[in-house]
Amino acid sequence: MDTGVAFIISLMFLLAGPMIGQYSGQIMFVDYMPFLCLALIGVDRYFEKEKSGLFTVSVFLMIMTSFYFSIGGMLVLVLYGLHRYFEQREGCRVTVRGFLVDGLCFVRPMILAVLMSSFFLVPTVLALAGGRSKGQNTSLTTLFVPQITVERFAYSIYGIGLTTLVITVLITGLLYRKVYERVLTYGCVIVLVIPVFAYLLNGGLYIRDKVFIPFLPLLCYLIAIYLEKCRKEKLSLIAGMVPYIITTVFVYIARNQFTSKGIEENVWKALLAESVLFLICYVLYCAVKSHCKETKEILMLALPSVLCLAVTMNTFYQMKPDRYVSHKLYRDVAGEHNEQAVKEALKNDGGYYRTEQMGNDDENAADLNRIWDAGQNITSIYSSAYNSEYQTFRQKTFGLEEPFRNVMMQSVSKNPVFCRMMGVRYIVSDSDVTGYALVKKCEKTGIYQNNDAAPVMYATDRVMTEKEYNKLAFPYNQTAFLEYAVVGEHTESSDQNIMTAYTPVSLKMADNHKAQNGAGNRTTDIGKKNGNERKVGTWIHEKEDGWKIHAKKIKKITFSIRQVQQETTQQEGQRQILFLSFCVDNARPNKDVAVWINGIRNKLSAKDHVYYNGNKTFIYAVSLKDGEDTISVTFGKGKYQLSHVQAYLGSLPERSKTLYQSEVQVDKKLTKDNEIQGTIQVKNDGWFITSIPYDTHFKMYIDGKETKIQKVNTAFLGCEIGSGKHEVRIVYHAPGATAGKVFSMIGIVGFVLLLVL
Repeated sequence: MDTGVAFIISLMFLLAGPMIGQYSGQIMFVDYMPFLCLALIGVDRYFEKEKSGLFTVSVFLMIMTSFYFSIGGMLVLVLYGLHRYFEQREGCRVTVRGFLVDGLCFVRPMILAVLMSSFFLVPTVLALAGGRSKGQNTSLTTLFVPQITVERFAYSIYGIGLTTLVITVLITGLLYRKVYERVLTYGCVIVLVIPVFAYLLNGGLYIRDKVFIPFLPLLCYLIAIYLEKCRKEKLSLIAGMVPYIITTVFVYIARNQFTSKGIEENVWKALLAESVLFLICYVLYCAVKSHCKETKEILMLALPSVLCLAVTMNTFYQMKPDRYVSHKLYRDVAGEHNEQAVKEALKNDGGYYRTEQMGNDDENAADLNRIWDAGQNITSIYSSAYNSEYQTFRQKTFGLEEPFRNVMMQSVSKNPVFCRMMGVRYIVSDSDVTGYALVKKCEKTGIYQNNDAAPVMYATDRVMTEKEYNKLAFPYNQTAFLEYAVVGEHTESSDQNIMTAYTPVSLKMADNHKAQNGAGNRTTDIGKKNGNERKVGTWIHEKEDGWKIHAKKIKKITFSIRQVQQETTQQEGQRQILFLSFCVDNARPNKDVAVWINGIRNKLSAKDHVYYNGNKTFIYAVSLKDGEDTISVTFGKGKYQLSHVQAYLGSLPERSKTLYQSEVQVDKKLTKDNEIQGTIQVKNDGWFITSIPYDTHFKMYIDGKETKIQKVNTAFLGCEIGSGKHEVRIVYHAPGATAGKVFSMIGIVGFVLLLVL
């Protein structure tokens, strides 16, 4: 390959969308790329020198770096291997038997790499199979009907991220004469166009272009082949122009792909202008190539692509303000003071509780999966494959607020009931946390403590059955966990009459709805005019069971809390909690809906969102200040209706001694890795309750004897336990760990034999 072509292609690779856009955002989308490129070199060594050591090691490192993208990476290696195979045997007769034998020899290094990484892969695969979330509904017809999108190829950081030149190259490649060139082009086109491949590479969850990022070096290689053909004059003027014309027409036809996704109209216009520019450059290239040196010829043809990548990627993506995190947000999230605060909170606590870091929605999103200390034990998580029992509990059984449009982003909750039952004793925050007392400051970050938080593990005989629990209405389906443990079945029915009562209340808009906007129109217009709802500016129409909203911009309104029945009784020192629930009917399903109650956000994501959250019932538990009888309600932009409103007011019960009868004393020296050990003094025969999500791969030992694990509180780990002092041991055995280690040993032995023999 000409050095000028190689240099141009290198620049195109480095300036591609995912290489620029993901290095700071989601580096796991590209961090395997050095090993993929090394594996491609390993394929060359395999065919040229019949050595597979580099090939095997590179694939192994690619898998260990990113098991998710390594599947697509291995498909890339197979396509490139087919290309090199037919190139090497050009002019020779290839039999079916010979092809299959040679194919098995080629994939042997990849099989060995997979076996070597089995100690990691097998437990991961089994964990994903048992806990991943349900993806989008996809019909068979959709999977096999060709789908061609410009965004998949050009500029997007969630796709290949090149220019429209790559589309032209693929179209041209379909007409190549040599088998080894056609097999590579046709292979890439089939994989990139038929949706079933995207679906399978995404693990059967959905169809997303991000799985095609590993194809970036392969497509750069195809562009290099194309430039070499142009340099060596193997393409005629007409044969070369037609693919550019087809690309230009395709970009114009596909313009609606951008507008339907809410992308700026200027994007497709820029792509159209770019495709026309490439056509002009090709014509000029053909016109002057006989008068210029080869290097200049190639520059004339390929340099516009490099410039478009350098300029357009930075214009359309990198320069967007929302792509950058402010210094303040970064400091608030990742500052050393937060780590110090977490460690200080855990240092002097002899119990076994949880510690959360809490801020605004942006900070909470950035903090997902952030652990400052091994003993922190958070409740939040961001994963497409987290424990299904815990997922169901958060989203359906308990009904936590969903502040994000992505259902996988399960943030730290501001629900005081949830925090108590999950044992969140400490919260690290820059601002006051309602219901928690400030105990220490680390710079500006405070450590807030709630002594009413439940222990993560305790014993009790105060229980109710799941059947009894399922009869409870809102908000008792939440607060019941503060007074009872829920088990599958028990012999004696507990007295439920002493459960804390909550008073129904109504919410009425305060006299703030007549505010005027800058144009003199009412930003909030309630009521009717001549029998018709006013539809000027932003209007909110109060209905019998809720509100109908038409908001062109976010609108904040104060609501008063009014008693429906008797006055709520409140014991001295107890805070009032407002429990609120309503259904959301979105008149514009392609848009998000968000509603804030005292700053607590609930969001219903657009129906077509790849991680649609399905949050059609907004539930809040809002801690009120002493004497507070109003709340702030912020309606997000959109057209929607809120109905079936339920509102209750009351105080949370004190920490129940009858529920938390015996707390586990954890031995922190022996509690590490996959094991928890401790002792407990059980007063009465009953149940051992934890807030550890239920999983069949746990084993529980009482006094050294394995005990049958059971599901408690509908989603957590527990078992029956007798009175007396007991040693408790909980061990998690990753599924397939032993089998994975055996396969890895087989792979290592096979690799050594391959090198020796």
